[in-house]
Amino acid sequence: MTMERAELILLADLNYIEAMRDQTRGCEGTIIEEEGVCMMLGPAPHPVLNVLVRLDDRCSGDECVEQAMGLFDASRHGFTVILRNSVDDSDVREAAIAAGLVPLLSPTEMVVHERVDAPDLGDDVVIRVVADPAGVADFANIAADAWTTYGMSPEVTRQTFANGTLARAPHVRAVVAYRDGRPVSCALAHASHGIAGLYWVSTVRDSRGRGLGEACTRAVTNLAFDLGARFVSLQASPMGEPIYGRIGFEAIATYELLAALEPGA
Repeated sequence: MTMERAELILLADLNYIEAMRDQTRGCEGTIIEEEGVCMMLGPAPHPVLNVLVRLDDRCSGDECVEQAMGLFDASRHGFTVILRNSVDDSDVREAAIAAGLVPLLSPTEMVVHERVDAPDLGDDVVIRVVADPAGVADFANIAADAWTTYGMSPEVTRQTFANGTLARAPHVRAVVAYRDGRPVSCALAHASHGIAGLYWVSTVRDSRGRGLGEACTRAVTNLAFDLGARFVSLQASPMGEPIYGRIGFEAIATYELLAALEPGA
């Protein structure tokens, strides 16, 4: 039976939030969850590693942003407010804009309901599941190079994978593509709430345009279904959305991310 759009959006939201929690645990950050608000404090000031999301309406928009400003300002960290699709977060948005937060990204939520065609790899490319510390290091190094495009320093990205648990957890499947033996692209699937979400789809800057990110996305999508996912979701950048559409993902909603920039940014 095909799920209603509202259920798809809710489950995608829940997976996204749980993936952010795991990301915070993976970099040995702090999670504060109370009175309908979840705040995730990372080890560095970059807004991507520090997140606020309202879980329910026990807390008003003004109260949410006030709590965030208190925590993150005291730590001298920037932070990101994730506005969910499954609830009305308009009051959170209004409070965040009034507090000086600025639009960061508006990623498209996309889903696919069945396995996709396997990646078409050349003779010089092999995709491996991350299964040891060397694989985690390769994954982190790829992401560290790729995410400089979005203003993240390599050191900040590597901190996300510092303790090695995020890419090797039993509910996660991570892959790395090697071209002529060199690690060049990666992606991971994070299972929760009966579905799986794709995260950290990354290709090193000097190897883009060769279909490597698409190959990793196809491979890890099928691994997510092997984990028992009812469907697979992702948050697509404008650059990635056409590629994911070609794979078979369909748009169901759009997130909005607002950022308070780190001091000095």
